[in-house]
Amino acid sequence: MSDSYFIGTVARVHKLWRFSAPKDKQGESTLTREVMQKLKAMDEETLKRVQGMDKEVIQKLQESDELFEDGTKRPEIGMMVSLDHTIYFHNPRDFRADEWMFTEMESPWAGGGRGVVYQKIFTKSGKLIASCVQEGVVRLRQSTESTSKL
Repeated sequence: MSDSYFIGTVARVHKLWRFSAPKDKQGESTLTREVMQKLKAMDEETLKRVQGMDKEVIQKLQESDELFEDGTKRPEIGMMVSLDHTIYFHNPRDFRADEWMFTEMESPWAGGGRGVVYQKIFTKSGKLIASCVQEGVVRLRQSTESTSKL
């Protein structure tokens, strides 16, 4: 349970696309007009639940037909894999694993192809029952031009 979406926090916090957009003939990410129209038709609460949509992207979407008119692109995740994962249980006899729990995750740092995530797990009543730490490899997607030269 503690590993679900854990390393993915790096992508969400540091504004990386977790899933690829459609590709054009050159292999570059692009959003089709049809996809843009569907996104623009969604209300803000629905957009917030779409992977990769944060305040910045939603604002650009609402203001324009192009997300990145200035030619910049939001980096995409190529791969993510855990390097290590530690769980520290606090008072393990004070909770049941089959009851509702609340989890809070944050990523204080990412760089050099790695990312760190901290997680706290609480009982339904708010008691801290576990603290977790994970470090993972986070590789950005490379353009097809640079990978074809390998």
